[in-house]
Amino acid sequence: MIESLLFPYRRQHLPWLRPGARVLFLNAQEAPELKDLSVVAVQPRYDLAAPLLERGCEVQAGVEPSQAARFDTVWLLPGKDQQETQYWLAQAVMASKTGGTLVAAAPNNAGGKRLKNLFEKLGLAPSEESKNKARVVFATVDAGWNRSQAAQWRERGQEQAVMAGTIISRPGLHSWDKADAGSELLARHLPRDLGGAVADFGCGWGYLSLCAAKQAPHIQNLTVVDVDARAVRLAEKNIHRQYPSLPVHAVWTDLTRPDVQLGPFEVILLNPPFHLGTRAVPALGQVLITAAARMLAPAGRLYLVANRHLPYEKTLQTRFSQVELVTEEGGFKVMVCRR
Repeated sequence: MIESLLFPYRRQHLPWLRPGARVLFLNAQEAPELKDLSVVAVQPRYDLAAPLLERGCEVQAGVEPSQAARFDTVWLLPGKDQQETQYWLAQAVMASKTGGTLVAAAPNNAGGKRLKNLFEKLGLAPSEESKNKARVVFATVDAGWNRSQAAQWRERGQEQAVMAGTIISRPGLHSWDKADAGSELLARHLPRDLGGAVADFGCGWGYLSLCAAKQAPHIQNLTVVDVDARAVRLAEKNIHRQYPSLPVHAVWTDLTRPDVQLGPFEVILLNPPFHLGTRAVPALGQVLITAAARMLAPAGRLYLVANRHLPYEKTLQTRFSQVELVTEEGGFKVMVCRR
């Protein structure tokens, strides 16, 4: 998406940034063009934040209130969730100086076709270009932008109570306002004898951790791990709200990195993602299974749920001494695997 985002500059529809210009890059990705720019990168995902940190960029998990109206240019690579995209756009106009430039790019099949309309709802006069099956939209943030619309979008995209007020979550996370169907199935088959150190890999807002804490009173501590800093924060918050005496260790990291070592854990809960953006990547789940095997204690157990068609059995049989199919229902399979 970087190439699409920069397309207006390459076509000279926008002048390249002057020396010293302050740039805010929302949902940022690493790019060579960042090298000589004064960029504040906002990226809650560890896998995307790490290359930015290695380049020496200033990286934040979110926009700070003190950064309102401070930036000459704001770049945005929105996700596929419309409510999250509206939140990012609200943050973008609020962070821009009057007369600043806002540029956003997204794939056509992940919200790109609606970007121009969203700019217009904010009271901007956007231009639009197509590049690499994506849309890039750009506009000057004049003084008359629609502040009430931006405030509404920002409010709707923040942390909020969902599921009859029992959970705090936010748009942009997977299954952000309801329990994931696969995780629900796994939760129904968790035994009461879970105990010791338990980890929830890819925790999201904490559904499986909460179910485990309810089902198994002998859990000594929970470690919640996610690539998204927002998810880790919410999982920790939700567990503390319902189980204030249960020790929780929140870890923001990328479990696919071979240098990450946590544990050892007696139990790991895993509903592995198999998409990166809009692309299906089954190998992602295989890497997470390998990481789980590495971080289990001797005789530790992995409780796994996955779509039935995903090819995890060979990896499981290679990494574990016992692999048991617990159930197959509704297109999912639940397995328990022992070291």
